[in-house]
Amino acid sequence: MSRRQLNQTNGSFTQSMQDDASIANKLLNQQFIGSSDSSKEILSRFLSLDSISPTTLSNAQRLREAAGHPEMQSFRHIGVGTCGTVFEHVGTSYVLKKQNSNALSVIPDYRMHVLIRDCFAKHPLLDIKVPKPIDFTAETQTDWWKINEELFPPKHASPSNIIVSEHILPLSKAIRDALVEQPFRQTKIALLEYIWVKDDDKTGNDRPPSSPCATSTCMLTKWEELGLDIPAFTNIMADALAILHWEAKIDAEDVEFVLGSRPVAAYHEAPSLHELEKLDCENGSSQKQNFERRSVHMWVLDFNRCQVISMDEKGLKQAVRAFYMNDPYYPRPGSDNPKDEAVWERFSTRYLAASKRIVGDGESKLPGMFVEMLIAEGKRRDKEKKEAQNRASGSAM
Repeated sequence: MSRRQLNQTNGSFTQSMQDDASIANKLLNQQFIGSSDSSKEILSRFLSLDSISPTTLSNAQRLREAAGHPEMQSFRHIGVGTCGTVFEHVGTSYVLKKQNSNALSVIPDYRMHVLIRDCFAKHPLLDIKVPKPIDFTAETQTDWWKINEELFPPKHASPSNIIVSEHILPLSKAIRDALVEQPFRQTKIALLEYIWVKDDDKTGNDRPPSSPCATSTCMLTKWEELGLDIPAFTNIMADALAILHWEAKIDAEDVEFVLGSRPVAAYHEAPSLHELEKLDCENGSSQKQNFERRSVHMWVLDFNRCQVISMDEKGLKQAVRAFYMNDPYYPRPGSDNPKDEAVWERFSTRYLAASKRIVGDGESKLPGMFVEMLIAEGKRRDKEKKEAQNRASGSAM
């Protein structure tokens, strides 16, 4: 029997096992969530950094069983990006990005990912995660493809360059259910994008009206209603942008910030030799993954469009352009709303302080110039927007 046939044979629960899992899942959630907890109470409790939340036992059991049985592991399609198609390696904490045919190479993406990982590693106290880059497999590595080809869905089985990285797992079902009752944006794999949208500009400065998230983003007022720690999230993103600009020296174009989870490791240090003998080190992690319990973190990801910047005015213009091209993850200057402007002031002040620690006396003027250019660009865009609105109202009369 082939590994694919084994996957099909072992891929589902019997009805009795499903019933048992449903009952056990209710008991597990009751340990974390009271029956009277509202959706706001659940989100306020579990959408905080490093919080631990339960996940459904049916999903967790599938991952745990596959982790101990390599014959049950497969590459499950979960998304498509600009340069690659993404697969979950079931039973592990890994995802694979397989280079699309006639698309940009994933090799620069992998190099940029490693660079950013190394830069963030220099700042271990920063409470944000970068998915760990694990490995790179070339299209020409025929031995790897002979072993693993059948793990892919048939239409994706042709050899291509592959990068392997840590899988940012979905938020737990308890959080996802609570999100349904709140106007938050969710991605297909139930990560939550952390987006700032000015209260006087619900669609963002650059987001087209046809965008699927134009009317359902995480507005500042909604974060406040849930009692989330807005200053903490603001500080983290300011620190992260400073690292991307002045440690990695890149423009940070199209990077994303999301709230996602990772399984809690049963080990918090390397296992003993006796324990190591029982582990399948070639097919899994040396740390046991507790898929039933997951810790929530803010993550920064998607580095394939990032470009190196020069340490001069030209590089600053490139970084300003990338800042405004991105989805509005960062607070933006120029709001008429005092609360929004207060968040921008916190963000920019923290960014400058973090940048100063990184650049020292080297390019010490550049971070301040960047912030000044952001403010100027924001004013220019607001002026253009108002002029366009006036022209539209004039032509309608």
